[in-house]
Amino acid sequence: MERAEEMALLTNMLARTASGEGGVTLLDAGPGVGRTALLDEFLRRAAAAGARVCAATGSSAERDVDYGIVDQLFPPDGGLGAGPRLARALGRGAADTGSGPDPSALFEALCQEFRQGPVVIAVDDAQFADAASLRFLLHLVRRLRTAPVVIVLTEPTGPDSLSPSFQAELLRQPQCRRLGLLPLSRAGVARAIAPQVPAAEAAGLAADFHAISGGNPLLVQALVADRRDAHRLDPESASAQPATGVAFAKAALAWAYRDDPVLFDVACGFAVLGESATPSLVACLVDRGADAVARVMTALDTAGLLDGGTLRGTVVGRALLAHVDVETRAELHRRAAGLLHADGAPATVVARHLLAAPVVEPWACHTLLTAAEQAMRDDESEFSLDCLRLAGQNAATEHDHAAVVMARARIGWEIDPRLVGPWLDELVDALGQGSLRSADAAWIVRHLAWQDRFPQAAECLRALTEQAGRGAPGAAAELHVVRHWLRHTCPPLDPGAPDLGMPRTPQPRRMSPAAYASEVLGQVLTEGPGEHSIGMAEEILRGCRYGETAVEALEAALLALLYAGRPDRALHWCDALLTQAGDRSTGTSMAILSGVRAEIALRHGAPHNAQEHARSALSAISRSGWGVAIGSPLATLVQAATASGMSGAAGAWLNQDVPEGMFQTRHGLLYTHARGHYHLAVDRPAAALDDFLTCGDLAKQWGMDVPTFLPWRTSAAEAHLALGGLGQARTLVREQLARPGGSTPRARGVSLRLLAATSELGQRPALLRESVNLLENCSDSVELIRALADRCQVLHEVGAPAKARMTARHARNVADACGGHALFRKLFKDEIPEDSVASDDLDDADRGSASLTAAERRVTALAALGHSNREIGRKLFITKSTVEQHLTRAYRKLGVRNRTDLGDLLAGTNLAAGASALG
Repeated sequence: MERAEEMALLTNMLARTASGEGGVTLLDAGPGVGRTALLDEFLRRAAAAGARVCAATGSSAERDVDYGIVDQLFPPDGGLGAGPRLARALGRGAADTGSGPDPSALFEALCQEFRQGPVVIAVDDAQFADAASLRFLLHLVRRLRTAPVVIVLTEPTGPDSLSPSFQAELLRQPQCRRLGLLPLSRAGVARAIAPQVPAAEAAGLAADFHAISGGNPLLVQALVADRRDAHRLDPESASAQPATGVAFAKAALAWAYRDDPVLFDVACGFAVLGESATPSLVACLVDRGADAVARVMTALDTAGLLDGGTLRGTVVGRALLAHVDVETRAELHRRAAGLLHADGAPATVVARHLLAAPVVEPWACHTLLTAAEQAMRDDESEFSLDCLRLAGQNAATEHDHAAVVMARARIGWEIDPRLVGPWLDELVDALGQGSLRSADAAWIVRHLAWQDRFPQAAECLRALTEQAGRGAPGAAAELHVVRHWLRHTCPPLDPGAPDLGMPRTPQPRRMSPAAYASEVLGQVLTEGPGEHSIGMAEEILRGCRYGETAVEALEAALLALLYAGRPDRALHWCDALLTQAGDRSTGTSMAILSGVRAEIALRHGAPHNAQEHARSALSAISRSGWGVAIGSPLATLVQAATASGMSGAAGAWLNQDVPEGMFQTRHGLLYTHARGHYHLAVDRPAAALDDFLTCGDLAKQWGMDVPTFLPWRTSAAEAHLALGGLGQARTLVREQLARPGGSTPRARGVSLRLLAATSELGQRPALLRESVNLLENCSDSVELIRALADRCQVLHEVGAPAKARMTARHARNVADACGGHALFRKLFKDEIPEDSVASDDLDDADRGSASLTAAERRVTALAALGHSNREIGRKLFITKSTVEQHLTRAYRKLGVRNRTDLGDLLAGTNLAAGASALG
């Protein structure tokens, strides 16, 4: 087991005794590394080679017994009788020089006995040898340069080693050397356990055993024993992961408690402090000197039991602390909590010690509350609840009690807002008594509104306003933030709020950048999209991470991008946050982010993805927990199902119970708008128009009349068209085009489609051509299919069936990509599917389009974009004559006469998509 080199050095030293040379080796190693096993194997080999072996083992119980080691080395019936006599003569030498045997004569007699054959003198745990025996051994070492004697002494690394004076005298001799043992490598562990575990599991177990034990042979064998015992009880579980049981606990005690209380105490200090352990903290915790701690650290490190200055893993630490009595262990945790708190350690670290042994200190309650909130962000709900329970027991004042209830509410809201209800009344009372901070008051306002408890929310808002008026610390800033949130979430709750426009110049505030998210969203909803608000939203998201920033801020920044007409950037950041969330699938943060992701998918024209994310949002928390915010995911589900042709599913979602107060919120606007589209889909245009106009009235009243958020005018225009009101529809569309945000690609593309429906036939192709191009660029597949359907119909009406069929094929490709087959079938029901048409039935244009070669397609695409023949030749590295030949053949196949006809034919198709890459 990786001891071949050390064994070779010892056997070579024994071999040199044949030429009359002696040698001395001081073998040291950390606890449990195997110095005794190595010594025993060497002595066995030496005896087998014909050497006379004299062995002894030191013990702390016999340290005060003079000549105890000497008597073990030279028993009465073992020969070498001059040895004990020499040792005692040396002991009498200083006190009585005139009587007794002459030490020189005794040494010569001993040497005569040595020369009869090689001799090995070995003392294991020499640090426990008595002083008289050590004096005798030094006497031999000084005089054994020419005697065939090998002396091997072992000692542990650390505070329990041989005295510095003895080591210095020993190592000063030229024939003496020190030999240190290291823990096993992973390969060494694999070889050590190979005979005891199945071959198929050896490699994996070796890695696990090495990670737990650090390669310490004693602990490795204990792990093997525990695995064997576990296998007897449950053969299947034993192979899943390493078991640590009785054998491992006993082995940990064996190496840590070797007649040296300093080693055990310091090791326990490392076990209690865990990853927070530093030499100074451990010294303070166990009340030992820094030098003693340093020596123990050296011993633990050489034993493979330290990793980066702390005890390896938690398994060894738990095994050690299992042998400490309850009171001592509790006292260690109490002292650790105080030391770590004073040292500025994270609250979660201090809280674990407080849970193990509570401390009655003024700082303890606050530390536990802080730890509870952080634990919830880290998805450690059980630990968080434990902290809350202990904080509640330690709350000594009304402020402490209110703080505990506030923490419970915050953590409960993160799990499921439904849990917060019982605590909100208590918090309202605490706010009225002045027991809560301004930040807590702002939180209560938001979540009372979330729970559809508007009167109490208004009452708490007045209390916060009064605090700000009195100059309470932080009250003005919190009031500013919560009013921004109310303005874009629940405007009727704060109708008298002053103008909250976002300042154009930086102003100093005691808020994190994430606090500006509500302002950015408010600006987008009030003033429409702008580069400033888009940049601010991205800057906020760039500095945020899931679990570290309030989810309300993340939601506001994402929605600011989405409602500013940048669903692509909203998608990027939302997916990044969901990736950071990992495997989490429940909780309020996941519910809100999944809801936003669903809305992003809907505006990307991906209704099936939108439904999937919206259902995930609804399943992340209870339906009642959603409160008034349930309007947003339900609106997404209704509109996505409607767009997918599943009006039955949309109607089922609309039958879900919703809070009455939802209709006084932004979520209610989205819900009502989605319901209007459902009414259109089921041929109830009058009901649809009523919903759309209601949305418009509220949006204007609340200052949220932005088409990129709520395109109610184009929706109402569709309803008017269904009712035959061309004039009203045209007026609404022109109004939307003039609104802030009405010129963004998606909003303008939809408006132009509907404007075409209200225009003369001759004006429609150009309007629809621009609409298709805009919608293709903004990646809204659903609206693109609708525009292509209108264009296809118009092309039929103006007598261009070939162009109409090409447009229909483009629409089918878009439907295939986004899963919009139901919408395609509904809008293109008069078109014959391409795969059902025989080639003989195609007209010349259809056959020509299908037969364009790759080279002809490249040339045609560039020509349709307006490039001259010379420019096309330069881009494609062909001659002008070749370009002309390709175009001539393409014109003939497509049935067109010139570039103008070619541009009209290819408008609204993706044939020219590759041309942009060439340019």
